[in-house]
Amino acid sequence: IRDPKLSSIVEKTEKIRSFYKLKTVDTIISSDTPFGIPSNPKSSKKTPFNVYSIPSKDQDTLLDHIEKGVRKIEYVKSSEISKNKQDVDMYKVFITGAAGSGDDPKVMGNPEYGPKNSVCSQSYLYAPFDTEIEAKNFIKHIKTKFFRVLVSAIKITQSAPKRVYKFVPLETLNNTSDIDWSKTISEIDQQLYKKYELSEDEIAFIEEKVQPMD
Repeated sequence: IRDPKLSSIVEKTEKIRSFYKLKTVDTIISSDTPFGIPSNPKSSKKTPFNVYSIPSKDQDTLLDHIEKGVRKIEYVKSSEISKNKQDVDMYKVFITGAAGSGDDPKVMGNPEYGPKNSVCSQSYLYAPFDTEIEAKNFIKHIKTKFFRVLVSAIKITQSAPKRVYKFVPLETLNNTSDIDWSKTISEIDQQLYKKYELSEDEIAFIEEKVQPMD
């Protein structure tokens, strides 16, 4: 970790995370090409995948993918999905597998909510959840500066594989959590700063380093 202040934040967070016996976010993030669908499913010569712009009885699974730099939602046949099929009917959060740079103040791309019966292309990784509220609270968690500064400790390039989340505590995301997820993102950040006992200097460092995420 290049910056000593960031190193101190990571060390302090890890100590308190261990005290609370929390897992880390990398344990729930998928690996690359999570559903076996390439980044450019329509034009891929190596691993082509059938994509439909209009849903029907057979082709009703939502596909979240990026085409020519634009996010698109189209449809695929669930019968043609062979990888991680057990997660198709779970609630999900999609996270771009590459975004920004090592010095990008946003750190990572905006997360996207995935309802039941949805998948993503290789452009994304995903995290599965049992409930809609957990998925939507995880999106709030990602948008905190606290979450993203811990990602920045590892993410030094555009690439964002699952390992960049290994310093981020996996908070409880339902109503039993000690974090009130009904609050605004900035208020949730303040709760996390307090929970992980960050100093005023460390908080100021995060607030200056990381840009708000809409």
